[in-house]
Amino acid sequence: MSDQPLNSKYDLKLFVLESLQELAELHKALDNPIRLEILARLLVEEKEFKNLQDEMNIPKTTLANHLNQLLEKALVEKLERGLYRISDDGEDILRSSSKVFLEIKMREQQRLEAISRRYEAMIQRYTNTSSGIKMNENEKFRIVKLPSMKVASFHAMGEFLGDPEDKASKKLGNWARPRGMFDDPKFKVFGFNNPDPKYNKETKEFLINKDNPYGYEFWVTLPPDFEVDDDINTKEFEGGLYVVTRCKGVHKLGEVWKNLYDWVKINNKYKFAPHQCLEHNINKEEDGEKILFDVYFPISE
Repeated sequence: MSDQPLNSKYDLKLFVLESLQELAELHKALDNPIRLEILARLLVEEKEFKNLQDEMNIPKTTLANHLNQLLEKALVEKLERGLYRISDDGEDILRSSSKVFLEIKMREQQRLEAISRRYEAMIQRYTNTSSGIKMNENEKFRIVKLPSMKVASFHAMGEFLGDPEDKASKKLGNWARPRGMFDDPKFKVFGFNNPDPKYNKETKEFLINKDNPYGYEFWVTLPPDFEVDDDINTKEFEGGLYVVTRCKGVHKLGEVWKNLYDWVKINNKYKFAPHQCLEHNINKEEDGEKILFDVYFPISE
């Protein structure tokens, strides 16, 4: 096994493949909140068994079992009868795993903030309404759990609003229509901004240029056994929980996105989530004013 640092994904891949069993055993040693608590309580000072037991308020046999597992992996050291301290390896792995955990949570928060900005851009794209909940009395909101699915992806960039949608739609149509996918209900079409257009609140204009790109991406769902040409980009979508409502025509999308956004804000049971927002083209129309949409706003409980 190489002693060189893992500076590339290739090096990391080789290291993990060469060390699968050892890495799994090391993670298993930490895969319990009691063992993590033991390491944390030993970080600052050595502790006797009795003191650990009193602080953690767990049975003697339970503490002994978890300590033995940490001792086996050299994450804890036994100095003398009944006295324990965290090892250098134990401190390193606790520090590094906590650092990675915090970075993951920060990225999650950044994704949520990006989602909020994305919805604001969507709202501004179609409507100038910026405050108040204007839900039609007949507008129905439903909770939907989308399953994981394989999709063919068609993406395009544009120079003005509507341009990337038209380009991506043509790519999708040229591939899907000859295969009869628009006439078969088992194939579903979804779309979303990728990336969102940037909006200047002061000038009330979208900033779309080479430094501020704007794009749109269409997905068409594929059965597991569906064969796809090598030049077609496919993706695996993990699915997720959504609040969904329906609208007709692209001119209504901004208002509907805002209503969904406000619905989540005032609903105590659900919160914003980072998985992909989606616009489902139900009738597979290409005329923007005739498209019937189910609009999917990502949420979590």
